[in-house]
Amino acid sequence: MNHTGVSVLWAAGLSVLAGYASANGGHFMVDDASITPPQNCEFETWYTHADPVSHSVVSPGCNFTGGSDWTLPVTYNNETDEVSDIGLEYKKVVWTSRSGPALAVSGGANYHRSASELDRYFVNVPLSFQLVDSLTLHLNGGVEHDRVIDDTYATWGVAATFKPVVGPVWILEMADNDLRQDPIYAGGVRTAIGSTRWTLDLGLAHDTQLDETAYTLGINIPRLF
Repeated sequence: MNHTGVSVLWAAGLSVLAGYASANGGHFMVDDASITPPQNCEFETWYTHADPVSHSVVSPGCNFTGGSDWTLPVTYNNETDEVSDIGLEYKKVVWTSRSGPALAVSGGANYHRSASELDRYFVNVPLSFQLVDSLTLHLNGGVEHDRVIDDTYATWGVAATFKPVVGPVWILEMADNDLRQDPIYAGGVRTAIGSTRWTLDLGLAHDTQLDETAYTLGINIPRLF
């Protein structure tokens, strides 16, 4: 899974969450501590529907220096037929070991076109460690500032990825923040497309506070070169 996180506003529910790129492979809510391979780029795109809204996102990312990467997610609102948001994110791996956990730090901002302003800023710290050969745990802790509601709040999440010897990668996750009373639960699967580097993502997220569900279909190209 890969890789970087955009501003995630869980307080307003999945109808809003559907419009913003997220972590851990683009649309997943919880980030991992990996980045794009050195001197390479990746490309992700996905479609998310959370009744009554739907959004499409393209998210190119590149690692220019080896230890960090930049991502530029662009969100298209399918109802209004316009680009609604443009994000910019930076992520750096600050510690890793061959046999132990990895730690990264990411930060970014979101530009909302209709308001013509940067409306959200975030910092997130993902920690990933392998429990057994096929199971990895990801923990997130961070802070986000929302200019629309003029509030700053803590964010957190936990995810587990199960990667069998053969077959797809399975993902389970939970995310929340200080503004909410109940968390969002999500799950997904990432499977290879034939013999290519491309993968197909299927995701489902349920907001237990608002009783809303979002469905996502995406494609990930982890290496362009």
